[in-house]
Amino acid sequence: MRSALSLLLRDPARFTRLIRQLPLRKLTPALRRSAFYMQGQMDINPRSMWYKPDFVARTGGFFPPNEGPRRTIADLEPWDCVRRDMLVLLLRSLVVRDIPGDLVELGVYRGWTARLLHAYLPERTLHLFDTFAGFDSADVAAEAATTGHLAHAGEFGDTSESKVRALVGGDESQVRTYAGMFPKTFPAALKERAFAFVHLDADLYEPILSGLQTFYPLVTPGGFIVVHDYNAWPGARAAVDEFFASRPEIPVPMPDKSGSVVITKLR
Repeated sequence: MRSALSLLLRDPARFTRLIRQLPLRKLTPALRRSAFYMQGQMDINPRSMWYKPDFVARTGGFFPPNEGPRRTIADLEPWDCVRRDMLVLLLRSLVVRDIPGDLVELGVYRGWTARLLHAYLPERTLHLFDTFAGFDSADVAAEAATTGHLAHAGEFGDTSESKVRALVGGDESQVRTYAGMFPKTFPAALKERAFAFVHLDADLYEPILSGLQTFYPLVTPGGFIVVHDYNAWPGARAAVDEFFASRPEIPVPMPDKSGSVVITKLR
């Protein structure tokens, strides 16, 4: 009781947050073993029970320090906040360390991640590659032959190029879409570009391996490659493990819902 009174007198704003969130904190253990569990927001999030405004004022939190509120954080699905925060902090790192290069995503689906990338780094060109018609039958056949996993042609086809562009919004001149089978849709002119951030979310072995083969040589040292579904889809795991078995970078698994893996380009 004394500690609560002391906190009320010392930091009324934090005391109010703790009181409001106490029921959620009590509910968390009951959901720990369920499909959807509750996890605290990061300490740099103003909604956190443990929010540290002094630390955020010193470091910038989710944003580069001393830059001001010029960047926007777009949400992903509400059950994938760990992935949202991971991606934002990686993008922040590019700005803080002044790593040059474009952004690219292979496997866009409806555009939620693309929206996050463009919202946070609107000054950089974002390249989006997808069939915009779901899995191609050739990639599905290769997946079965390579991993034994049976995917379905047309899966994730409930999207379109126009719907993605509408969701991403922002500066349309900075967002470029390439519809069709990758790597056939990769323009030769992009071989002269540098990439600071590569997000591969094509799920299947063949497109992810092609994405690594295409973009790895173009990533600026210190830039990031993020492969989604490393701990969810066998083709994603197989492509990453095969590609980096003979390279110096170490893929680092992340605890987001589908188990992304992060690679920092060394040279």
